Amino acid sequence: MSLIFYVAAAALNVFWLLAGDKLSVNHQLMVPMLSVVLVGLGVLLRVRRLGRTARRTYCRNALWLLLIYYLAILSVMLFFGGLFHLDRAWGGAVNLEPFYTISRFWFHFRRTGSLSSLFNLLGNVVILIPLGVLLPVMFRPMRRIWLFVPLMAAVCIGVEWLQWYSGLGIADVDDSILNFIGAVAGWVVTGLFRLVYSWLGGARE
Repeated sequence: MSLIFYVAAAALNVFWLLAGDKLSVNHQLMVPMLSVVLVGLGVLLRVRRLGRTARRTYCRNALWLLLIYYLAILSVMLFFGGLFHLDRAWGGAVNLEPFYTISRFWFHFRRTGSLSSLFNLLGNVVILIPLGVLLPVMFRPMRRIWLFVPLMAAVCIGVEWLQWYSGLGIADVDDSILNFIGAVAGWVVTGLFRLVYSWLGGARE
């Protein structure tokens, strides 16, 4: 049964690649989310039949595949959005002034009530939340905030620098700020889940 979910996720992504920009932006952005759900269901069905050691190995491999898939999707969104016209949802020029773009979108929302401005800001936060979740889950050193925060700051700044240097994507210092907030938010949520899990485990004992 789990194989059916895996094949469905793969077929969905092949369809996305073939359809390209014939799909709306919202439909394209739903493909990664639905793919993760399908693969997640497949993993859950599979691990139920495995022993404890095999289950750990299987989950670890699944996390690695998820990380690779996420980084691939993230690369498309950040550097090659024009490939599927994903950049038509949030255009803009190069901006090196902190909080300029954020204030501009916020002012536009206050003046017009258009939710697209908020979606733009929230989108830049949300796309880095999975990285903030996956890194501390997969790598124990990343559970230390004094290691995680500098790394994420370097990653977020480095991505915008690469966009500016290569001319791919849209370079905006405010994107770095929002991406960093998203990564830290993912780290905090993961840490809270670990604390709750540890507390429940201690309570059972």
